[in-house]
Amino acid sequence: MKVVARVLLVAAIILLGYLSWESIQGMERFNKEVDRRDKAVIQRLVDIRTTQVAYRTQKGSYTADFEELVNFIKTGKVASIARSGDLTEAQLEAGMTEAKAMSIIRTGNEKAIRAAGLWDEAKNAPQLMRDSIFASAAEVLFPNKNINPDSLAIVPFGNGARFEMAVDSLITASGYPVQVFEVKTPYSAYLSDLNRKLVGQKIQEVLDRPGNRYPGMMVGSLQVANNNAGNWE
Repeated sequence: MKVVARVLLVAAIILLGYLSWESIQGMERFNKEVDRRDKAVIQRLVDIRTTQVAYRTQKGSYTADFEELVNFIKTGKVASIARSGDLTEAQLEAGMTEAKAMSIIRTGNEKAIRAAGLWDEAKNAPQLMRDSIFASAAEVLFPNKNINPDSLAIVPFGNGARFEMAVDSLITASGYPVQVFEVKTPYSAYLSDLNRKLVGQKIQEVLDRPGNRYPGMMVGSLQVANNNAGNWE
């Protein structure tokens, strides 16, 4: 009997050790997968923010319509500045600014440009050049990325779930109106197929923190003007 008891005790110890090890490994696998998915969702939110900011620059306001953003990426034009030349230290010390220099150069009056000391004899042209060049929104906003505009509203790993997006206008403390937008998705949208208990714990941890925390990923805010920051930043 003593032998049997010892065998059972050893087996129980081994089993408990394995369960403990597996629990740790399970948590590590969960955290690693959550991190992978978080990064994908964050990148999509950054792409949306980039598009919203450019859209507002061109259109004058943000939009709550993903179709508008998608169409903007596909067909819109964004201005980029072509630059060449800089003011010398002597010119800067003499009080010349880039804005003042460009106002003179843009007159096209060579005599006035020469008189202001802004003519480059070597190039036989004005010293500075600042021209706006309009190019495809996709090329300017995502130059090193093969983005699929049609996926902009889709939450990665969300089984077709779409981001929630809204716009509004807030009044600042100084009394000025400011446009804001908010795009978000809850953890449950893209972690639903993982361990439910661990996902629930992750959500509860956020809800237990001080302040009105959002249990998911979000960029911008309809409550405060936060300069379009993400809640992961």
